[in-house]
This record gives sequence, structure tokens and C-alpha cells, in this order.
Amino acid sequence: MITSCDKEGDRQGCTDPIAANYDPRALTDDATCTYNDDIQSIWVDGTRGGWNGDLQEGAFKYEVCAGEFSELQTPIDSTEVERTLYLGTGGGTRHLSYFSIINERNARDFNNGSLQMDVRVSDTDDGAPEFVKFFISGKLWQEEDCDLYRRSEYVEISTHSFNDSTFTKVNIPILRFDEIMMAHVNVVCGVEFDGERSTGIEVNNIQWIANTLEEEYEL
Repeated sequence: MITSCDKEGDRQGCTDPIAANYDPRALTDDATCTYNDDIQSIWVDGTRGGWNGDLQEGAFKYEVCAGEFSELQTPIDSTEVERTLYLGTGGGTRHLSYFSIINERNARDFNNGSLQMDVRVSDTDDGAPEFVKFFISGKLWQEEDCDLYRRSEYVEISTHSFNDSTFTKVNIPILRFDEIMMAHVNVVCGVEFDGERSTGIEVNNIQWIANTLEEEYEL
């Protein structure tokens, strides 16, 4: 009698393609599917987040490849302070930076979600960059002055849509990004722009939202 050692026909696991722990080799669902939180807070009011709230293995790290950044604190009243992230060209004419996850994550269930953030043009004498380009995880890309990271194609926004007094909420459906590999996400938000020296933008409330909602500025 001949017996087979191949157990693939009996393989059990999560069979839902959008689940965080989807197993493409599983033939029978074993009711173990898990899903990501509906909101992934990347940077909010001066506080850096983590994937599904995990500030250790899922913590976000921030890398500046060109230009500069700083955390701004602006008093609102006697008790409240506005905390924003300033992204600028510094002494050069270019800015490139990104948030990434310490360990790659499966984010298939965000395919129909969106990248959202509040943006305003920084009040500088030299004006603002004309366009800002955003990206998230996707194909391999290498910068000479930065670590190897994975990014999508860019989504470009004109800064004429913003002003220097109030924040504009930007909502970019994740489907707008090309060549995304959602099963292996490491970069959750990247920003690049060109401009004069000492120009930049301010951002806050950087989040991934599972379901795209109607916002003030939607691409």
C-alpha cells in the first residue's frame, strides 16, 4: 500500500483574501481570520502611532531623505496647543520623507480605503511648493540619499488648493496609487516636493481609513 505525505489537500486556514492573515494555500476556512483596525493613525497631534495600535512591533518610524522636518507647537489658548509636523526644503530645493512600519503588514482590507491628512501651506516669505506628491507602499525604489524602501507611483496635488491659515483635509483613495502590493506594506505615507529654500507645508492627522468618506478635498 502507498500512502502520501502531502497534506496540502487538508490545509486549513483563513481563506478571506482581504483578511490580515489570509493564507492563499488554505482550502478550508478554519474561522481564524483577523482584520485590521478601521483607522490606522500614523501621526496625530504630535503623537506617532503604530499599526493596529502596536507601538512596538508595529511602530511607525520616520525617515527624512532630503530637506528637513520639525514638530511645531502653536498655542491655541491658555490650555490648548496645536501640534503639527512641518516638512520643508531646508537649505536645499527638495523635500522627501516617509513613514514606514518596523515590520511589514498585510493591508489587503484597505484596498477600498484612503490615505487622509490635514495639510496647509507653511507661512514663509519665499512662498510654497507648487505641487506636493504623495506615495505609499508598492514597487521597489531606491534613493541615493535614503534607505531602500517600497513605494507606489505618486499622486500629485497642487498647493493652490491649500492656504496658510486653515488646514485642508486631503483624502486620497488608495486605489489611486498604482502598483500597490497590499500584502506587504511597509511605507504608509511618503511626501515629496520641490521648492525654493526654506519653503514647506504643515501636516497633521495622517491616517489610513478603511472606508473612503466624502471629505473637503478628495482626489
